[in-house]
Amino acid sequence: MKIQYLGHACFRLISDMGTTVVCDPYKSEMVGITMPRVRADVVTVSHHHEDHDYTENVSGSPAVLDCEVQCCADDIEVCSIETYHDEVKGAKRGKNLVFCFVIDGLKVVHLGDIGCFDLNVVKHIANCDIMLLPVGGVFTVDALGAKQYVDAVKPKIVIPMHFKSDGHNFEIDSVNKFLSLFSKQDTEISVSDTLSLYDSPQNETAKIVVLQKFE
Repeated sequence: MKIQYLGHACFRLISDMGTTVVCDPYKSEMVGITMPRVRADVVTVSHHHEDHDYTENVSGSPAVLDCEVQCCADDIEVCSIETYHDEVKGAKRGKNLVFCFVIDGLKVVHLGDIGCFDLNVVKHIANCDIMLLPVGGVFTVDALGAKQYVDAVKPKIVIPMHFKSDGHNFEIDSVNKFLSLFSKQDTEISVSDTLSLYDSPQNETAKIVVLQKFE
């Protein structure tokens, strides 16, 4: 399985068989960084804001999943959990979907723009292999809120997303505030845009891996 970071909160997940899911594609003009044009079999949308639902930039006539679902896309299992985009049950920014995938036997979770600590979500995603987690605050949980999820879920690998990068239009925190909450031995700034996994990670504490943006 491969996980490729396309910037902002967008990832491309690719199974060994080649089935491809793109999570939360964004409109380049809104975010301020360029969304690569990629192909997918499935697109998941955590909520309908243009920095998360710009499906026009994904080729291949993918199926679009933007609601609570439990289904299979060829060899990838997909389910979603409804939660909130803010800390007041959606009153500020509405609802948000957390998408869970089983790919080549590994459980991957994309938290979208989750804006609160939700015990129902924790229950469903506990001990996942990979958690794709927003950390920038303002529109999502901030660094401390993100760490609360890491501590409660106990994933093997955490890939931060939705943080300030060069060119970003959004005034959100950089990834550094989140990284400062972990020991250096548990963090890695990758030189690649892709994480490849062939088996379940065996580390006992969460490993934070910051991927580069695919160009």
